[in-house]
Amino acid sequence: MFLFLLTAVPIAYLLLLSFGGQTNQPAAITLVPFVKGALLFLPVIVLLLILEQIVPEQFNPGRLYLRYALLRMAVPFLIAAAGALLVVRGGLKNDFAGGTTAVLSFMSGYYSVLGIFDTVANIGETDAYILFMLPTLRLVIIALVPFVLIDALRAYGFARVAAFLAAAAVPFALAAVPWLYRLGFLGGAVGLSAALVVIAAAVYLRFMVTRLPVSG
Repeated sequence: MFLFLLTAVPIAYLLLLSFGGQTNQPAAITLVPFVKGALLFLPVIVLLLILEQIVPEQFNPGRLYLRYALLRMAVPFLIAAAGALLVVRGGLKNDFAGGTTAVLSFMSGYYSVLGIFDTVANIGETDAYILFMLPTLRLVIIALVPFVLIDALRAYGFARVAAFLAAAAVPFALAAVPWLYRLGFLGGAVGLSAALVVIAAAVYLRFMVTRLPVSG
């Protein structure tokens, strides 16, 4: 029942490495960032458990959205993004392929452990959002965010600000899915999830094509 929640991110990570031709990259930008991302989530678990107790769930639509946007999406996402930026500091930000691979590896390790945490926390549940939509949203993150963050590091002026704002907006867009689901709009939640997957795939393919060397 929890197979997709547990395996979606690590399998997608391997597929993205293969599709991007990054499987032969050194462990310094694959295995090492993956392990660092996984280790970073361990203290984050404690933080999330504390926040869950401090901020009780409310069924006011506005407050419910803010709970999902800030507590369930933005807090773990921004911590992961900050950790990923530390991984690519220095020379990697000038190496698009290496930088995106390092960020992808870091965030995949982070969200893989988060999937284990969610599985343990929801044993016995048959919630469609937890089992299927949530891991799908995490696939959107690992496919989309590495390119946005590396572009932000490589940009200057307004372009850098815009790229960082785009990255910061990701969890707030994703939070609309569980919000719609909890309000009873299953079709809207599924449709938005599908739209986000399409957008992430389009951005991923765009960056892959524009960064591939031109032969001939």
